[in-house]
Amino acid sequence: MNLEQLEAALMPYEKRLREQERFRRWLGVKEVDSPTYERYITGPVEQFDRRKDAFNLLLPDNPFGEETRQRFKARTGSESRAPLPYHELDIGARIGQSLTQATWRLCRDYHPPTLPVTPPEGRLEVTDRAWMSRLVKKAALFYGAEAVRIARIDRRWVYKDIDVPYEYAVIAVVSHVREFIKSAPSHMSSAAVPDTYSRLKVITTQLADFICGLGYEAAYHESVGPDSKLNLVPIAIDAGVGEFARTGRVLSPEFGINMRIQAVMTNLPLQADRPISFGVHDFCMACESCATYCPANAVPFGPPTEQPLGIYNNPGFRKWYINAERCLTFWSANKKEWTSCGGRCISVCPWNKPQVPFHNLARWLAVHSPGAVKKALVSADQRMYKRTHKIKKG
Repeated sequence: MNLEQLEAALMPYEKRLREQERFRRWLGVKEVDSPTYERYITGPVEQFDRRKDAFNLLLPDNPFGEETRQRFKARTGSESRAPLPYHELDIGARIGQSLTQATWRLCRDYHPPTLPVTPPEGRLEVTDRAWMSRLVKKAALFYGAEAVRIARIDRRWVYKDIDVPYEYAVIAVVSHVREFIKSAPSHMSSAAVPDTYSRLKVITTQLADFICGLGYEAAYHESVGPDSKLNLVPIAIDAGVGEFARTGRVLSPEFGINMRIQAVMTNLPLQADRPISFGVHDFCMACESCATYCPANAVPFGPPTEQPLGIYNNPGFRKWYINAERCLTFWSANKKEWTSCGGRCISVCPWNKPQVPFHNLARWLAVHSPGAVKKALVSADQRMYKRTHKIKKG
């Protein structure tokens, strides 16, 4: 196969990249020299100890988590987030929990080593970093990613005492199944999360193998569990996936916060994408839907603050700090109905809409309009989708 045949075979994915680029230009997304979170850094930023992550604090052997585990048990009556036995669930919950556990299995149990790196005599020499970056993105789309961006790894976002001998992170993005997420909190919405992580595990494993086949070291990033190496939120912002949102997540122009991300780390010579700006901070200030409808009261109202809420927050920023302990406690507060919130904040975010003309027009207005119009858009979204407060607050 010559290069012309290769380009022809990959043309559907080239067209998809062009469509995404056109959409961002039409929406008014600006590429900027530095990520927008830089303006909210208020002090020295130290590498975060991953043992202080809220999920890891619940692990029984974590020396930082004793108080967290005691509070968790006192509030939930349980020592862990383990689901209930099937015989304690009604039929609908049993089906939903079975879907969830089956979907988690691939993500949790599939830990393949990457394929061997092609030796130097077979290495594909990179003479055009832009072309190679485009090829990697098209390969990721072919493997199943819905969007792909590239960042140079900022060592501030590598977890403390972790060795990452790679220069670039290729960020793959997939979205949740909306119909599942809409039911949050429920066993069905819980299944939407491992579905994305399992798909990302396959995508990034294949992409890492592809890069190793070209003759360069690469490894997929384990984003679930105690073995993660990178804080993916700021790295995804560096890559231009989106901006930082009130929920603590990355909000992208295409998917809002209705997505999950995972990275392939590599030393393949690439061209990093630029971060973007499209007014997420201003929109989140006008919206507050995630805070309004969060059943755990874990998402804050009002402006960002410099005050972290617990050791699971990394200080040095003025931002919206999520009360992760409240969030995880709520997940286990009613195991007969759900095993995690499953994305209530995601389901109510006005950006979580299909890319169709009507919603794209609303997106354009959200980017370009003053605060009063942003608030009117949020109010219209709440009325149109009949948002309620039926979920009992934690």
